[in-house]
Parts: sequence; structure tokens; C-alpha cells
Amino acid sequence: MSRLSLFATVALAALAAMSSARAPFDFRATETARIRAHLDSAERELRAKDVSSLTPAQRAARLRNLDRLHEYWVRGVFPQNTDFPGERVPYFIDRYGTRCAMAYLIEQAGSGDFVARVAATTNNARVPELKRDPQLVEWLEANGLTLGEAARIQPAYCFEEPCYSFGCNCPDNPTGAASAGYKTATGVSIGADVLTVALNSLHSGLARPLAGALGIAAGAAGIVVGAPNFDESGSRRTLGYVNAGVGAASAALGLYRIAHKPRTLSSLSLAPWLDGRGGTGLTAQLRF
Repeated sequence: MSRLSLFATVALAALAAMSSARAPFDFRATETARIRAHLDSAERELRAKDVSSLTPAQRAARLRNLDRLHEYWVRGVFPQNTDFPGERVPYFIDRYGTRCAMAYLIEQAGSGDFVARVAATTNNARVPELKRDPQLVEWLEANGLTLGEAARIQPAYCFEEPCYSFGCNCPDNPTGAASAGYKTATGVSIGADVLTVALNSLHSGLARPLAGALGIAAGAAGIVVGAPNFDESGSRRTLGYVNAGVGAASAALGLYRIAHKPRTLSSLSLAPWLDGRGGTGLTAQLRF
């Protein structure tokens, strides 16, 4: 591959990375999809449980609740975290009156007073924190659910902006979306790589050792920025590979620029020759 072709390839990769970095991120849609996946998984898990030890009344109540849970997550209207930046927390009822999954199930089963009490006193409590509440214990018993199963159903909600933008620990974040800071770092890194690739590929007039050193430095920075994100997902992983790939190309071209000096082209010239006595001949001159 010629140096000009390499430069074109790196430039195209940079344009693709910048396009990915600027892609709009719909937090609300992503958050809804995450909660739906959580509740779908919980429903399937609970339906697969062996409930032979439950009474017929408990089994019937459990089935009704799982059917309601299915309707709830398919509808896709969930509470919004408007109070805890950088945290993922549960809500029984959010400020807009939206019930969480467990609050919805309990209310639909006729215990709306319990939901209202929890919302008024410990609205962000996790189900295990309520394990000594006699009304919850009674409801779980009557509806054929365990405390652990109720905790499995209960989601928690990210803040109105992407949780990772605030540095909170969201290990099950399915988006892997790159933060604004990482997108900025990507832009700077790839911009520097493209510039140094251009300096090393085209006749810029810059001294070869200096241009090569700049390429190596910019490339190393791109690799450092990109490599830690290989195990991520989504756009963060994509940008990680682009950063490292473009950085490696810049560093390799910089090394080549330093290690290989331009070769002087050899030439052979021929000319007619005449001596002082009128003799003729041919002269050859080799330059290298």
C-alpha cells in the first residue's frame, strides 16, 4: 500500500469515527429498552420456577401477577429518575405518578394503601429493605411470591442523562455508549493521528526525523486512548478500536519515516564521442 493510499484509509476511518461520535443518543428510548429487557427476563425466570409447593390459590394469584407484569413491561411506561444524578435507584412512584413494576402489581392486587404508604415514606427503598414490613410479607405470601422474586422484579432507574456520564456504576448498561468526554478525546486523538499521517505521507517539507517522531507520539496516544475500551460494548468499543487502529497506523508510518532514508536514484547516460584524430565512439556515465 502506498503512503498516499494509507493516508486516504486513515482519513476515511477518522471520518467514520467522527460520524459515530456525533450520532445522537436517545437516552429515554435506551432506558426504556433496558427496563423492558430486565422485566422480560424476570418474568421468564419466575414462570420457569417450580411452584408445586404453593397452594392452588397461591399459584393462581402468582399467575395473575405474572400476566400483569407482562402487560406492564410491554406497555413500556416506567418511572423516571429525576432526583439522583449519577445513581441508579428504584422508585415506587415517580413525580409524574408512574408506578414501578412491584408497585403496579401490589396496587392491582388491591393493596394500593401499602403502595401509597411506601411512596410517602420510603419511595426509593429496595424490596429487601422492606422485608420486615408485615403488609408486604402478607401480600407476598398471599400472591405466591418470595422476597427474592419481588427484588428480582424491581428495577432501578438511571438519571435523566446517561448514567455513565456521571460516573455511576451501571454494570448492566447495554448501550456501551461513549461519554461526551471520550468522544472529545477521540476527536483530538484521531485529528492528531491524521495530521501526522499527512505529514509523513506527503511532501510537507518537515524534517523526516521530526515528522516521524510526531507520528509515533500521536499514534501511541491513540493506542493508549483506545485499548482500554476493547472490552466495552457499543460505540465506546467501536471508537476504542478506531482510536487504536488509526494510532497504530500513525506510529508505524512514523517509524518507517525515521528508519528509511530516501534512496538516490541511479542513472546511466550515453553520449557520442570523437577523438582528436576523427575517431568516433560512445561514452557512458553512471551516477548513483
